[in-house]
Amino acid sequence: MTLRYILLYCFLLGALPLFAQITIKGKVVDKETNMPIDNVSVYISNSSSGTRTDATGNFILTTRATGQFELILSIMGYDIKNVPMNSSAPLDFLNITMSAKSNDLPDVVLRTYIKNGWKVWGKIFLSQFIGTTPLNTDCKILNPEVIHFQFKKMDSVLIAFANETILIQNKKLGYLLRYDLSEFQYDFMNSRIFFQGYPLFEPLKNSDTKKVIKKRAEIYKGSVMHFMRSLFTNTLKENNFEIRRMVKTINLGGQDIVIDGATNYDNTKPVKYELISDKLPADSIAYGESQNTAGLFFKNYLQVTYFNNKVSNYYNRYYINSNQGSVSEITLMKKIPLLVYPNGTYYEPTNLLLSGYWSWSEKIGYLLPFDYIPPTK
Repeated sequence: MTLRYILLYCFLLGALPLFAQITIKGKVVDKETNMPIDNVSVYISNSSSGTRTDATGNFILTTRATGQFELILSIMGYDIKNVPMNSSAPLDFLNITMSAKSNDLPDVVLRTYIKNGWKVWGKIFLSQFIGTTPLNTDCKILNPEVIHFQFKKMDSVLIAFANETILIQNKKLGYLLRYDLSEFQYDFMNSRIFFQGYPLFEPLKNSDTKKVIKKRAEIYKGSVMHFMRSLFTNTLKENNFEIRRMVKTINLGGQDIVIDGATNYDNTKPVKYELISDKLPADSIAYGESQNTAGLFFKNYLQVTYFNNKVSNYYNRYYINSNQGSVSEITLMKKIPLLVYPNGTYYEPTNLLLSGYWSWSEKIGYLLPFDYIPPTK
């Protein structure tokens, strides 16, 4: 039977893994020839923990990852390898095989491949992937030529894919991101964006400057990572978060229909937002699943307000008391609990849909690695 500890107990036993390090060792070989592959990029997705294989295909990687995480292996000429891991399981020596990429593109790609796609769709891709001003200021894609596009007119969906690692230079946050894009879709009809990939953070020369350190701390405050860490430690109030239950409805045929994140509807129709609770404590929506895992579950929507920052003047789409802080909503797409870990990561990410302020701010331009530790006062 799974023991469900209260969050305070989860905090007392589970906060330390955020700073604890684990070591992963392994060897990478070609699946067909069984020959070692050198210079493979081996990293923990969404972290600053990365290394490369040596001439014998061996690697050693140290990370602060806790709970469930993804070990990614990437090199030109081979399919990206994703190795799911869990810090609670024994970390045995890994023998990993990689498959060479096929030279043939799928027929569907050949038929719908958009020539000069970056010229046609580049601005929209940047706004949805990197973010709009000021997110995209000093945050640039260095190799846009590796990104290609498809557009499904019937569904009004833009799809992007990359045949190489995307290099993103974020001077404002002092990182070079090596981003292996696995999926990108922008649904124009429902104004819904979904992208998924595997970023590795490498420090730029300015990463230790006071300006960058201050900016990282500013971005962290009120972020999803900050919220999840506060939820795990049952310190939402102490960290200036408030949560309330919310129901969204849309009028169809004279009737108000309750909608959720999985509902498709005409986004030109007005949506009603109704708060159905006062402020809630963290333990009303979360519980201790194990020593280093909390479960998050709620119905409909959850409104999350953060009171310790000023909403950017560039964000003008979705205000609610914006001069007092930022207001966001989250919903569970798959209607199953979200697993939250001490470092603020959660599984699985496709279960969580963001709207409101976070749908604007949680883009690559403001992305921090999960091993980020804010400066102490």
